[in-house]
Amino acid sequence: MDEGLAEAYSRLISAGKLQSDGEQEQAVGTLDTLYEELKVAKQFSLRKASLLSRLRFRSHPSVPKGIYLFGGVGRGKTMLMDLFYQVAPVDLKLRVHFHLFMQETHRWMHKWRTKGATHVSIGDPIPALAQDLKLRAHLLCFDEFEIRDVADAMIMRRLFTALWRENIVVIMTSNWSPDDLYSGGLQRELFLPFISLLKQQIHIIDLGSKIDYRFQILQRKQVYFCPTGESQPFDMSTVFRELVGNVASTEEILLVNGREIKVPRVNQGIVWYTFEELCEKALGAGDYLALAKKYHTLLLANIPAIASENRDVAKRFVTLIDILYENNVKLVCNAAVPPEELYANKAGVPEFARAVSRLNEMQSVSYLSREHGNKVG
Repeated sequence: MDEGLAEAYSRLISAGKLQSDGEQEQAVGTLDTLYEELKVAKQFSLRKASLLSRLRFRSHPSVPKGIYLFGGVGRGKTMLMDLFYQVAPVDLKLRVHFHLFMQETHRWMHKWRTKGATHVSIGDPIPALAQDLKLRAHLLCFDEFEIRDVADAMIMRRLFTALWRENIVVIMTSNWSPDDLYSGGLQRELFLPFISLLKQQIHIIDLGSKIDYRFQILQRKQVYFCPTGESQPFDMSTVFRELVGNVASTEEILLVNGREIKVPRVNQGIVWYTFEELCEKALGAGDYLALAKKYHTLLLANIPAIASENRDVAKRFVTLIDILYENNVKLVCNAAVPPEELYANKAGVPEFARAVSRLNEMQSVSYLSREHGNKVG
């Protein structure tokens, strides 16, 4: 017998992998209803060639409504969606980070226009894109849905209208309630009809913000790692997978003063860089500030003992730590030595002592409990 979402969720609680959470349990109930509706739809599809179906004595079941899961950081939105995705009785399904989906959408539209439209709606790639997606997925799961600019706002309004017209079931996770999407954005009034349509097409579930399970993980875990004795080599990918729930990282591009900054590994507001990528390249305070504003947690891998002559590298590291600290970004890192031994040339970069002090404080429960983005006096 196939395991539904409620059974899968209960099994994880019984195994001690999850703890009981009222808001999550309510969400599981709604998701499990969708699971049953999709199962009925699939069973009907398997019978559709029967005589009764051909004679139209059976009506097709209505297309189930999708689900929009929103709430604070670490509330288990992605975990619940991924759990549903694993058990969903749908043959054609696709799970994608929304930022990556938007990048692929822009590439698809550019390619469609470049090659020339063969679709009946010449000049409009949206219907063709929706039909192309239907060939690949009857269930679409988007992680971290958000709208960043007016161009994306207009595309999403039209694309999702087309997706729902094609009877594609959509599940989304987001940090934002529907009413707060694209808040303060340019020409937002043009986006408001999409919010109304979203509420009609999808069940809205608020997971709240009272418990941040990622924070609980960080409380229980070491956040500054350095080798001791014969310990196994440190693997930052293990930390990343635990924090994001065993989902893949994606790439993003940040625009900083007209320049593109590559973000090589990111998911759910958690970004993962190596020390070389952040501190041994020509990056500055503006770049670090853009990262600190956007991402609530930074995984920084392979911090070396910085050579005395590498003053520029040491200064960049100090700048990075200052900006992370001032924006309450959680830092998980592995280093060759303890903070006090990272840079020996204290006279060359006297402010490095401040970075050492902050590195130590950033390991404390008090620091880890701070809300991302609140300035520290």
